[in-house]
Amino acid sequence: MAGFCTPDENGINRRGAYRYSRNPMYMSYFLVFLGCAAMTASLLLLTLLLCFQISAHWIILAEERSCIQRFGQDYLDYMKQVRRYF
Repeated sequence: MAGFCTPDENGINRRGAYRYSRNPMYMSYFLVFLGCAAMTASLLLLTLLLCFQISAHWIILAEERSCIQRFGQDYLDYMKQVRRYF
């Protein structure tokens, strides 16, 4: 949890889960909801998960545009080093 709230001097967090994914929160949601859909064998939950993930992808794209505007080249460099999801 400490890795989520300790950005570097430029304001970008590259520690903890952010070393592996630019969006660990959305990845965690996906994995938890996928597990729930698998445990219940529910096609409805799986369908809702896919809808959620598509929506989340558009939110992530908007957040990344905002980060590029705010942090500039530092964030672009981070994007080259770390994948969007996993």
